[in-house]
Amino acid sequence: MQQKRRKLHWYQTRRVRRATKRVLKWMGYSLTAVGSAILLYVVCAFLLSRISIKGNPNKNSSIEVYLMKSGVHTDFVVPVKNQIKDWHTEFPLANTAFKDSLSTLVSIGWGDQYFYMNTPEWSDLTFKTAISVPFGIGPSAIHATYYQQLLNDRPIIKLRLTSQQYKKLVRYIENTLVHSKPGWKTIYIKATKPGVVTGNDAYYAAYGRYSLFSTCNTWVNNGLKACEQKACYWTAFAGGIFYQYGK
Repeated sequence: MQQKRRKLHWYQTRRVRRATKRVLKWMGYSLTAVGSAILLYVVCAFLLSRISIKGNPNKNSSIEVYLMKSGVHTDFVVPVKNQIKDWHTEFPLANTAFKDSLSTLVSIGWGDQYFYMNTPEWSDLTFKTAISVPFGIGPSAIHATYYQQLLNDRPIIKLRLTSQQYKKLVRYIENTLVHSKPGWKTIYIKATKPGVVTGNDAYYAAYGRYSLFSTCNTWVNNGLKACEQKACYWTAFAGGIFYQYGK
């Protein structure tokens, strides 16, 4: 009887060991696959962001627009109003707390709506948001902020566009915004969490899904292509855009 028990115990131990080996082997393959995917993504992001798409510079370019880098995020900064576009029509001052009519510039950026609305600080990042953002699960939004002058505490790139090029950029941004009906008002997204808005800014519904392959910087990069400016072949990061302009 004792011998049978020993034999049974030996078989059970052997079975457990085999199962453990299979699990560890599977985990090893999984970690290797994930690590390889991350490495491939980073390498592709670096290499593709170094490939330049040539712009179309013009001596008659007179409209100044800017690229502004805030951490990992890039925005367009454009005149609030000129003969081509009055951005008050898309981003009414009434939707901001300060309603600053002296603003001369407006920054425009695109991103994940859930992240914008729920993560004013990195400490506010939740597991749900962290999981949903990279995989294009949630809706997107445009963040528009009015300024009286350019900020001097972050990297800035100045671009000069012709009227036709600026019209193309305007059209690109307009086509990203969701309107209640064609030619109607943009859809304002009210921020309910403290710290999401600062007074001169507001959020608006936008088309597209934020993901690992379509980020805020990808959106800006595509906008540069749309208005015939130097751009990356593809980039997920702000560094790729600023590399193209020597910064």
